[in-house]
Amino acid sequence: MNRRLAGWCIAVMLLISFSSTAQQFGGNPSSLKWKQINTDTVRVIFPAGIEPTANRVATLIHDLQKNHFSTIGSTLRKINIVLQNQNTLANGYVGLAPWRSEFYLYPPQNSFEQGSINWADKLAIHEYRHVQQFSNFNVGLSKVASIILGQEGQAVANSASVPDYFFEGDAVFNETILTQQGRGRQPLFLNGYKTLFNQNKKYSYQKLRNGSFKNYVPDHYQLGYLLVGYGREKYGGDFWRNVSQDAARFKPLIYPWQGAVKKFTGIPYKQFVNDALNYYQAQWKPETNNEITYITPLKNYRSDYKYPIVSNDGTIIVLKSSYRQVPAFFKVLTNGLEEKISTRDIAYEDYFSYANDKIVYATLKPDARWGFKEYSDIKVIDIQTGTTKKITSKERFFSPAISHNGQKIAVVEMKTSQLSNLIIIDTLGKRQFRMNGSAGMVYTFPVFSANDSMIYTAVRNAKGDMALLKINLVNSKTIEVLPYDNRIIGYPVVNGDTVLFTSTYKGSDELWAYVEKTRSVYRVARQQGGLYHATINPLTKKIVASTFTADGYRLVNVEANLKWQKLDAFAESIPDLYLPKALAAEPKDVINSIPARDFTIKNYRKGYRLFNFHSWRPYYDQPEFSFTVYGQNVLNTLQSELAYAYNKNEGSNKLGLNFIYGGWYLQPSMGASKTWNRTIKYNRDTTLFYNETEANAGLRLPLNLSAGTHYTFLNVYSNIYTKRVQLNGIAKKIYQDQNFNYLQQRVTFSSQTQKAVQHIYPHWAQNVLLQYRNIINKYTANQFLASGNFYLPGIHTNHSIVINAAYARRDTANQYYFSNNFPFSRGYNSIDFPRMWRFGFNYHIPLWYADMGVANIVYLKRVRANAFYDYTQTKSLRSGTKFFFSTIGTEIFFDTRWWNQQSVTFGFRYSRLQNKEYRGVTKPNQWEFLLPVNLF
Repeated sequence: MNRRLAGWCIAVMLLISFSSTAQQFGGNPSSLKWKQINTDTVRVIFPAGIEPTANRVATLIHDLQKNHFSTIGSTLRKINIVLQNQNTLANGYVGLAPWRSEFYLYPPQNSFEQGSINWADKLAIHEYRHVQQFSNFNVGLSKVASIILGQEGQAVANSASVPDYFFEGDAVFNETILTQQGRGRQPLFLNGYKTLFNQNKKYSYQKLRNGSFKNYVPDHYQLGYLLVGYGREKYGGDFWRNVSQDAARFKPLIYPWQGAVKKFTGIPYKQFVNDALNYYQAQWKPETNNEITYITPLKNYRSDYKYPIVSNDGTIIVLKSSYRQVPAFFKVLTNGLEEKISTRDIAYEDYFSYANDKIVYATLKPDARWGFKEYSDIKVIDIQTGTTKKITSKERFFSPAISHNGQKIAVVEMKTSQLSNLIIIDTLGKRQFRMNGSAGMVYTFPVFSANDSMIYTAVRNAKGDMALLKINLVNSKTIEVLPYDNRIIGYPVVNGDTVLFTSTYKGSDELWAYVEKTRSVYRVARQQGGLYHATINPLTKKIVASTFTADGYRLVNVEANLKWQKLDAFAESIPDLYLPKALAAEPKDVINSIPARDFTIKNYRKGYRLFNFHSWRPYYDQPEFSFTVYGQNVLNTLQSELAYAYNKNEGSNKLGLNFIYGGWYLQPSMGASKTWNRTIKYNRDTTLFYNETEANAGLRLPLNLSAGTHYTFLNVYSNIYTKRVQLNGIAKKIYQDQNFNYLQQRVTFSSQTQKAVQHIYPHWAQNVLLQYRNIINKYTANQFLASGNFYLPGIHTNHSIVINAAYARRDTANQYYFSNNFPFSRGYNSIDFPRMWRFGFNYHIPLWYADMGVANIVYLKRVRANAFYDYTQTKSLRSGTKFFFSTIGTEIFFDTRWWNQQSVTFGFRYSRLQNKEYRGVTKPNQWEFLLPVNLF
């Protein structure tokens, strides 16, 4: 391949950061009925039953495009937005290639992370900002790239010119300026940088951009908000529109973003970043709060201790996770030692409850076939017996709390209709009580009163205000302990007649309390990193809580200077923070003043624009030039390709198409290709010509069997292929046309436990491939391949053992040879024997967590090594001779990020061959460059 072209292709693919990894191919049940609101601005596509949500989303988007575009640009590009209501993950995205958006409508329980405003409103404001960004960034060289490569071309160019932190930081600023909250007003969102500065963690800009396998580094959302907000505060509302327009045009061509910032600020980009961070740091002076002592030790890597609950003997039950350890429940003993109780199952939320020697929590259970259909069920761990029991099945239950007597569990039920209910179940999972929520209402973190007769719960309403409610389980009478207002509250914990809870108040997540005896609310304690899930130690009478630090969440004793300030009137809890001019540019809480609209709702045909070709990719790999067009429909149920290829050595032309449909339980696929004027040398003076036709059809069944602590996937494939060779000219007199069919059966299986950040591979995992191919007419040919990799923990927690094994067999009729995919010993030229066995042993270790970069081009996060041994045995059936191929060697891998955005792993390998090559000259010392396997 031409080296310059190859380098260009690699660079281009490295820069694709807005990929469609969030999408699920064929993820929705085929029985789902789809509706649409179709206007000149947006098409909102949604499952029947959530019409009010779809109408609200369309209303907001029309207002956003009409009244809130000037700071990014006036160009409008209509988009399709798919509302997903079957999953249990709160998320959303906008993507190019194809141009579409998805809103995942499950509203998160934790209001401190995303705020308490209506979740669909939040998604519309945040995600539609991305629509406005992409609509206005298709200019200059970015537009040229979109002409050359389609939508994928714009994605490549925008990723190369506009950093991901701006996309997200600008969207977070949008949600902050247009709502009464937004993450820019939420302490937890800003705690990351506050704690870094106040604990004197002075990381380089490249480390802040790219993260670390060792230290906590806030993500690009937080960095982006700080830089975007400072730019608006210092240089005005038009600043980022001007910068992003120049950058997307590649003005200047080299380092366009840095050059554009310098142009419109008059200072170097590095100075702009430093000025921005210093601006905030000047406002984040260390506060003199309550006196605290840390319970859990400081590590040299991030560790988190969350949701402490103190038992009667003073032992603290806590969920612990770290960069070296997957989430697990632990006991923190009074002497400081820690005892592991159980590894936590796969879950989206970390919250759990403990009482009467039982831990309850919600675990994720995906549907076996439909990727967007997910359940959240309740599990109970009995600490005394060490047993774990699943007590509900195929429910949507969240934030469970067990009663003090251990007989009842309160859960929040989230319906796909967007309604939230409060449910009480027994320890067998049977429902005993139900409180239905009104439209837009979301129950969060219910807990039992001391006598288990009432429930306290933090509740959000449709406007986004929150209240602390007390609900009588006998007569369903509800009392507002803390009235609805623009505030964020959560994590209530009952201690006798006192309910401790966290409340956001003037830039901090404080500890508050409601005392039943006085029926009053008090401000109790304030800590710069926030105080979360606080409780009272029955032995020491001290408050135990989790607080955020630059090294993760740590447990603390809050010992003195408790405020216990009674609150009769509540001042504004969530004021503008740090950016007075920038946030004053829009009237606060714009979204709640938008008049309601009533859009026409119609059915949406699943077959609408089924092929939807969006991108095309020219490619040259000597001696072949190809041009491929890619298609994917809005519902992501059909993926298709059209391709042309020209081989300059043969002078042949090839046309082909492939597609797979994911809207049914079994996924059918089809493909066909035709090649004209293929050539083969018959002798020195004669070249034979022929045409070749290939076609295939098959079925695929992808299954997600994940459960417990394991992610498990099973894929079954069955395909039939037909191949026809038509000879031309003199070739007809020498050979006969060929026409044969063959079957390919394939099964892949993979299973793995959860993996911590520093783990190179999971501590326990397997992936297995079984494949059988055979011709079913005219000729005799068959091939069987079995291969697998098995992952085990090493001596150190961050070491990994990987064992490889493979077996292959084929016929010896020599009438047709299938392609050979056997994983031969490293360093040798692969030979296709009729019988082959292979064993490999690998030991992976980390060498260096570098956290260093060069010129904002490449950033090195980690260097790791692998020592390996390979052994392959082959056998000739005709002679019975066995041949042996063994290798010892080492591999060095570099885990990097390029252009501060794209993660890439590459390396080199040294192999020492222990046996001779089967053919050719043996060179015992083999060196290989290992190309990045994650580029494409």
